[in-house]
Amino acid sequence: MFYLTDVVGISPIAIGGLFLVSRIIDAVTDPIMGMIADHTKTKFGKFRPFVMFGAPLLGLVTIALFNVPAISDSLQVVYIYVIYIVYSLISTVVNIPYHSLTPILSEDSDQRTTIATAKTAMSVPANLIVNVLVLPMVAMFGGGQQGWTTTSIILGTVLTISFWICASSAKRHDVIVKNDDQKNERKFSLKEQLFLIGKNRPLLMIMIAMCTNLIASSSVGAIALYYFTYNLGRADLFPLQSLVAIPFTILAFILLPVLSKKIGKRNVFLYGSIIAIIPALTILFTPFEFVWVIFAAAVTTAALTPFTGNIAWAMLPDCVDYAEWKTGVRGDGVVTSSLTFINKLGAALGGLLGGVLLGISGYVANQAQTPETMQTIVYIYAILPIAGHIFSIIALKFYNIDNKLHKQIIKDLKERKNSTIDTTGQNVI
Repeated sequence: MFYLTDVVGISPIAIGGLFLVSRIIDAVTDPIMGMIADHTKTKFGKFRPFVMFGAPLLGLVTIALFNVPAISDSLQVVYIYVIYIVYSLISTVVNIPYHSLTPILSEDSDQRTTIATAKTAMSVPANLIVNVLVLPMVAMFGGGQQGWTTTSIILGTVLTISFWICASSAKRHDVIVKNDDQKNERKFSLKEQLFLIGKNRPLLMIMIAMCTNLIASSSVGAIALYYFTYNLGRADLFPLQSLVAIPFTILAFILLPVLSKKIGKRNVFLYGSIIAIIPALTILFTPFEFVWVIFAAAVTTAALTPFTGNIAWAMLPDCVDYAEWKTGVRGDGVVTSSLTFINKLGAALGGLLGGVLLGISGYVANQAQTPETMQTIVYIYAILPIAGHIFSIIALKFYNIDNKLHKQIIKDLKERKNSTIDTTGQNVI
């Protein structure tokens, strides 16, 4: 968003509309991709082919996102809409199978938490690169469009290689077993697989909680640089707050599996959301001259991320098991696609609200902002997160999978599988 407004010169309202349009498309493509992945059987496995062959395409389109050509304003808007929608589609093709790998790595709930935690913990170096190194990299490579071009090529290359490593490492788990049972496996329609979502209460609650949480976090992410630049007049502190938050975030990731095992994943998400409201209130009511108080609140917000949004990915495999337990249908891809869609929807809504409100307030790039605009930036940076966390808390009160129930689910599923296969290996049901 900052690149498009302050480098290319596209209005924040147009960008907010872009986020919304792409998410409407995702509402259709995400569950379809989940169904395709669930029905895929190749020598490379079920999910790995999409990660392997989609990664370089995602890397290329990422580079295209940060290389808007010097054409007319209207054509630039058309270009970024087309490229971002293509990026979103390719991201769907790669990321839904990527996230679908987690349930097949282990059936143990605690082990899955460790796996999901390790996966999401890599957001720490990712955030470090984006928030601390990208702007200096852009400056080092010549600034302006030239700097963004070189930086995007580096990031697109890292993205591709990272997914290839993932696909290679998951090889021994993502396998297609050729046996008589597989030959008699029934294909489930998209309608039947969407049924897995509609009848899955825990998943629906996670979808709501994650969506509202992402509205909170993405609004902060979209507006943070504006806040530090125009409200505090300390753009230099923006990368520093991300850097200072890293050791605390790493500690949070280390504690995440321990706390999840002790009090349950749902309670980690719930209590994390409650605590996350405190730094947002601090930012809302602290005068700008108390820079270091605001700085500390921003660091705290970043450090709490593992306990709010990231824990949802550790809860997702349990929802996959719950769907099979309730319906008899296992749809790793479709269930996973629901959360990846919500992930993108929440991020888009946060970006949309941020962009629209920023545009309505009279924001003009690279100029001193009016008091009204500065106040709007504060509201986006603080009030949207508070509202998002409150709705997450309400949704989590209705989430009903705890450690005890999940152990019972796994036990019942194993007994069911054993009881539905006769001595010839054919399904009884």
